[in-house]
Amino acid sequence: MILTLSHQKGGVGKSTVAWNLAVHFSSIIDTRIIDLDTQRSLTVTNALRQENNLTPIKMLHFNSAEELAEYAAHDSADTLTIIDSGGFDSAYNRVAIIASDLLITPVSDKPFDLMGLQKYEDILKSLSEIQGERIKTHVLFNNINPSMKRFGELVEFICMSDHFELMVSILRQRVDIAHSVGEGKSIKEYRIFSRADQEMDDLFSEVSAILNIK
Repeated sequence: MILTLSHQKGGVGKSTVAWNLAVHFSSIIDTRIIDLDTQRSLTVTNALRQENNLTPIKMLHFNSAEELAEYAAHDSADTLTIIDSGGFDSAYNRVAIIASDLLITPVSDKPFDLMGLQKYEDILKSLSEIQGERIKTHVLFNNINPSMKRFGELVEFICMSDHFELMVSILRQRVDIAHSVGEGKSIKEYRIFSRADQEMDDLFSEVSAILNIK
């Protein structure tokens, strides 16, 4: 199975969500990470994890988009590959999108995220035409102000698109999240039973249901 955190806009929290998903599912299924982000955030976080005497997550690297496509072609239900795509459009990211069993696109409540989502929809439309099938991503509200309850035109836009499906889970701004990644830990390893941990648990359950991971 391949799960990709994908958005052509940077700074939306793809790496943080990918990291927490990878640490969680690594205790349930053979899990690997592919770090396509130019900042190599997950590669650095995984190194911090080793420094803190925690079991590192398997990391995979490819020298070309063709190599990534070859790996994806031999994907199986016995493994979970989590891809952290870069915040840009590239051959690597397009291969990841097409190969994925589940696409997740984090967005915040900031106005620029709506514009970014519109551009990302154009990419999905283009790839859908090439593939001859509709490619859909699951939109995750991430890094949301804890006091915010309504999402206005962002929800309307998501619901109107054939390429977006809104996730039930919501991840809000929590100080613990940044601190945990800085130590190479998941939020659960850093502070169990916190609000951030509970919100991540909701996401884990939702992803497990979609991918039928038990």
